[in-house]
Amino acid sequence: MTNYSSSMRTWRLKAAAAGGLGLAAMVIAGIALDDRVPPLDTWIVAHLYSRPETAPAMIATVLSGAGTIAGLALLLAAASGLVRRRRARGARLLPRHGVLLVACLATVALQAAFRRPGPPVTSQDWTYPSGHVTVLAALVFTAFVISLELTAAWRVTVLAGGVTTLAAVSASRVTLGEHYLVDVVAALLATIGAGLLAVAALNLRPRHRVPG
Repeated sequence: MTNYSSSMRTWRLKAAAAGGLGLAAMVIAGIALDDRVPPLDTWIVAHLYSRPETAPAMIATVLSGAGTIAGLALLLAAASGLVRRRRARGARLLPRHGVLLVACLATVALQAAFRRPGPPVTSQDWTYPSGHVTVLAALVFTAFVISLELTAAWRVTVLAGGVTTLAAVSASRVTLGEHYLVDVVAALLATIGAGLLAVAALNLRPRHRVPG
């Protein structure tokens, strides 16, 4: 029992440290950049921006919307799987996963702290971190944490689907000129960082996984 408790404490400390580093990296980068635009982002806007009337822009717009729906579907599927397979324990865990989701979503408020303007081709202000990517990352991260209570097939499906969706949506936001690449990376760092801190605080490490 002592070894188990020690292992749990070590795991929670590692999760909290990783989460803190992610948030710190996002905050430090935002302060260091101020209103300056990284050279890579300047190049992307000049060479990869797709005007609204073009086919790439239309595809990117569809991906942006469909990606959020896909992230929500992953979360609902994982939550449903948890309740079905874990019954009483699953029902008890879901409120904590709800708190985790809220903690991840709350990082979008950091936009008001930095107030960095977006690319010149967009009318958006306060684009650091990307709100769109924050919402999707919160859905995917929460779905993945839930999947840790399920089978290996669930974990692989949620991870593969989530990463693919995040990559597609992040690329679409940059292509549409709604965000700089740095906004997207900041959203991922902040959301996952806050998520890891919440996982540690809520003690959401799975105790007994369902066999494959």
